[in-house]
Amino acid sequence: MLESVKLAMAMAIALSFCVPCSSGLADEIYEIETKDSERTYPNDWTHRPFVELFSSLSCVYCMSYADPAMDEVIHDVEMDESNPYNVIVFHQTNGGAGDDPFHTEQSKSRMTDHYGQTGTPNAQFDGNYRYVGGGGESNYQDYVQAIEDSGPREGEGNDEPFKIVDLDLYSEFIGSESEGEAGQFKITVDVVYHGQTGGDDGLPTEPDDILGESPDLNGELFVFMVEDGVPAYSSYLDSIWNNRMIFREYAIEDEEFTLEEGGNDTFKAVWKVPTTQIDGDGVTGDIKIPINPGRMVPIAVVFDRDDTDSGNDQDSNGDDTYPTPRAIQSATPKSTLYDNPDRDVPEIKTKTEKFLSEGAEIQTTFDADEGIGNSYVVYNYQSSNFTGEWITDEMKIEGEEVCDEETGICYAYSDATGTSLIPYSGEDPIFYQVLFVDGNKTSSKTEVIQFVGTDGGTPPSAEKELPIFLIGGGVALIAAIAGFISWARRPSSG
Repeated sequence: MLESVKLAMAMAIALSFCVPCSSGLADEIYEIETKDSERTYPNDWTHRPFVELFSSLSCVYCMSYADPAMDEVIHDVEMDESNPYNVIVFHQTNGGAGDDPFHTEQSKSRMTDHYGQTGTPNAQFDGNYRYVGGGGESNYQDYVQAIEDSGPREGEGNDEPFKIVDLDLYSEFIGSESEGEAGQFKITVDVVYHGQTGGDDGLPTEPDDILGESPDLNGELFVFMVEDGVPAYSSYLDSIWNNRMIFREYAIEDEEFTLEEGGNDTFKAVWKVPTTQIDGDGVTGDIKIPINPGRMVPIAVVFDRDDTDSGNDQDSNGDDTYPTPRAIQSATPKSTLYDNPDRDVPEIKTKTEKFLSEGAEIQTTFDADEGIGNSYVVYNYQSSNFTGEWITDEMKIEGEEVCDEETGICYAYSDATGTSLIPYSGEDPIFYQVLFVDGNKTSSKTEVIQFVGTDGGTPPSAEKELPIFLIGGGVALIAAIAGFISWARRPSSG
């Protein structure tokens, strides 16, 4: 940093003695000033900050302070359509019984190998641009302040340039390839690089900036697959805790790329919902708490590999244990909808539930300008917040095919109707969600609903109860008649 500042000063001095050349070079310097994204990010920030909390269900300070504080941070914006920041919780086995069911090899590695941390709780903001360690009464205020420090970042405080990126993320649930799988998500990420801001007073700080060349973005992309709202036992609390934004696996991990100013790229992946997990000790086994596809939230984050120290040169709010790349943008499907207001969001127009002899029928009609690509029902027979295995069923979609004019390939249905038939499991209730996506990769879903069958048919339990009632009544009637006949035939006692 010091060398680049010296170089800038030297060039300024040189220009002052070189009138003929100063104008041209100055023009080149001003020409490289970036044109900001046409998007307006929440709070007029340069990007959506990315927050990582490392915690444990058996950790005293985590469960007493850090997790409740971060839950409040999440709750503050969960109804905000602009999605101003994104939070992920990586579970560890620190403290107490060390029995956290969400602790995996990847969540452990993120804390110990990437950030060089060993204790919980600790929170990283924008890849260690800000850091808050430990648990205490001030956690909530500290977290909010760290987010507010991160959001407007563009060379603040230490003359570091900041690279402006637009990031869109699309997620489609596409069911299973074979029996026994829990389903798959098709992930698409679009990255656009607008160039970088300068340092203080707009004076670029890097040598190639002064020569009039805009530096490339040497980035790395992650897509974190996160499950929100999963109940699990906390050995410290000795009770069930509702876990927010839990890291499960990577859909894309450390995908390195380079973009010139004005450049863009698209990244794709298919993530299979895991049914096994490798824990922090390297032991592979069945997943301890199965994943509900309806609770999944993918979060894409771009990091700047050339920025590993901004925020830590002139303050003590960062932790330079490891020189990690700083996050410069994060996105979810929710933020993508906000940033692209012209995209239509598919909706369910009507929904009916009927009891049929062969199962519980769910039928939906969709309101989708781009047509409906596919729709799935995920369900269980226990509860709305079930932590066991959720079953998936692909809805049968009927409607008018929507096809590409050039290729002739059909990819969606307009005026679509979807039908699913869920088998009964004795007299157990049915809890379900509908997940659907339109022909433009925009996904949506319902809340978890209990099937009540208000649109027709008879529940299996009622069908069984009716014959029993009739048989019981018939037996009682026959017994009464027999008793009367026996009484009537008795000799008179006259």
